[in-house]
Formats: sequence, structure tokens, C-alpha cells
Amino acid sequence: MDLLIRNVTWLDAELRPLSGDVRVSRDVIIETGAGLSQKKGEDVADFGGHFLYAGLINAHDHLEMNLYPRLGTPPYKNYTEWSKDIYHPDMSPLKEIEKTDIDYRLMWGGLKNLISGVTTVVHHNPWRSTLGKSSFPVVVPKVDWAHSLAFDQHLPIRAIREIRENPFVIHAAEGIDDFSRQEIHKLNELNLLHNNTVLVHGVGAQEAEWDLVASKGSSLAWCPSSNVYMFDRTTDVRSLEGRVSVVLGTDSTLTGSPTLLDEMKIAANYSAPRDIVRMTGIVAAKVFGLPEPVIRVGNKADFFIAPKKKDDAVENLLNIGPYDIAMVVVRGKIMLRDKKFTTINVDKLRSYFEKKIGTGILEQNPLWRMIV
Repeated sequence: MDLLIRNVTWLDAELRPLSGDVRVSRDVIIETGAGLSQKKGEDVADFGGHFLYAGLINAHDHLEMNLYPRLGTPPYKNYTEWSKDIYHPDMSPLKEIEKTDIDYRLMWGGLKNLISGVTTVVHHNPWRSTLGKSSFPVVVPKVDWAHSLAFDQHLPIRAIREIRENPFVIHAAEGIDDFSRQEIHKLNELNLLHNNTVLVHGVGAQEAEWDLVASKGSSLAWCPSSNVYMFDRTTDVRSLEGRVSVVLGTDSTLTGSPTLLDEMKIAANYSAPRDIVRMTGIVAAKVFGLPEPVIRVGNKADFFIAPKKKDDAVENLLNIGPYDIAMVVVRGKIMLRDKKFTTINVDKLRSYFEKKIGTGILEQNPLWRMIV
């Protein structure tokens, strides 16, 4: 697709504002500048008074688990307590939701991310071919992963037999007790703390554990909304600055925020706005070995457009919601425009879930009225 976006302001790699037009051909940004002339066959969109942002990276989601409402009766001491409390597959809403087609649920998770300007999602569950299709709403890179020490009984064997070059993602220290804190040391004993290891949550880690994580070059996927819901606290990411790379994720709607834009607002209670933007952009790309998400000639055309509610582009990003987004482009293709999905039959998807699950359950999900 050939596309010319006119009269927008975007951020460079140092988060400095630039203004002008952006030209896309196929799936690549091929030109930026002021007053670019339309070429034959181009789709032209004028967005005067809007910011154009590089697509956000959601560093942690379970894509097929985003039809759920928040479940559980927190606070808990650790994730195993939460799991025992909520996992009753013969009871609602698990009974109804888990009987639906997993590819449809994955699609719903993709739409959750698309509506908030996310163009890349790190999925923490088994890979399925649907995630790699060009029709899937967002880009889902392949990573190595394990759920956790408690819920992956084969992890010690995998640690010995497998040599990982991809990012390796695992829940760790997801809790506030000694059981949670000791997981960091057990992972080290299994030789699983490396510079490609991404620990999810890390709430229970203390100074000694973070010193160990830092010495190994491992990173943290931070999900503050989920942490506060389950444990009434989250990781002190300010104390990790300059020591441990931190990236931001939503987790699923079982415990986390509806979208990454919501999560960024929660994160702003604990970290500086510019750091949060980097967590969902350049830092996340580095941690997961992804292309740098910057509006620049030669880069992939993954971006979204939102109105200016604040003059500063960084502050603006923390003051918009999904309903504000005017356009989302993924792989050079317009996926969302004027609040309408251009390639996905959302009515069909919603009708399927209504038939299989029922509106009584679905209305409890924060995304049900957002994805229309």
C-alpha cells in the first residue's frame, strides 16, 4: 500500500519532536519531510493537529486470555495462591470461555492491543500459526518461554538440554513472600539467568535478587496494574534504573489493565513519563531483539495517529485512550481508521462469542464495549 500522511508531528529516537509528512510504500517508510507532493496511486490522509507515534510494544500479554473479567479475591502472597483460587474449569466464566475457539480468542487479544496503538506484542503462551499470519492484527515475535518454576515441571530438564538464543520469558518472583523471592536464585541455579532472560513481574525480588539479575544482564517485564491488583504493590522500577532494563506489559484482563494505554497511565504513578515511553518503545525493542520503533526512512511502517491533547508528545501519549486513536498502521497496512477495523469482521467475532459465552459474562470484560 502507498500512503502519504500529511501534517503530523512525531518523535525521533531521542524523543525530540519533528513535524511534516510521512510517506509509506508497501510496508516501509520511504520519505519524511515538509510539503511532500502526492504521487500517483497514493492514499493521502491529512492529520493536522495530530501526533504520529511509532507503534507501541506490549512486552507481556497472554493473548487468548483477554475475554475474562478480573478474577480472584486478592491480595495474595504469590501467584500459586491466585491460580488455586480462580482456576475452576467447570465453573463460570472459565467453563464457557475455554470452550471457545482459541484462534478466535487470540484474535480478540490482538484487537485489544491494536485499539491502543500497539503494533507488536510479546505473547507468553504457546505459539500458534494464526499469530504469524499477515491477517493477524499485530506483529507477534517468537520467543522462548516457560510459565514459571511452579507450573513447568520440565523446566529443569529444558534448562539443561536447550541452548536459547531467542529471548527467554518466564514469570518470576510474582508474589511478596520468600517462596517468590527465592525463585530468582533457583533460576540462577538452573543457569537460566542470562542477558536474553526476561523476568515477568519481579515483585518479590529484593536488593540481593536485583543485584543478581543485574549481574546476569537479565531484564524485567513490568505489569504494575496486575501487581497492585494481586499483591497491593509493585516493583520499585526507579531503583532499577541504570541496572536492569525494564519494559512494560499489560498482562491479560484476568488481572491487568484493559489496554497498554491504560497500563501506561498506571505506570506513571511509579516512573517518569519519558521512561515509560522508552519502556514501550526503544528499550522493549532492544530487550526482545526487535527493529527499533522510530519514525525514520527505511523502518517498517508500524505506527498510529492520535490527536494533540497536550502540546508535549510524551505527555500526550499518557493522556489519550483507545477512543482517541484515529489510525493504526501495521506492516504498512491500515488496520484501524476512523475507529473502524478495515480488515477484520469484528461483528462476526462478537456474535460468535455472544453465542458461545453469553452477554452476561462478556459484559464483565472491560474490552467488550471498547472493541466494536
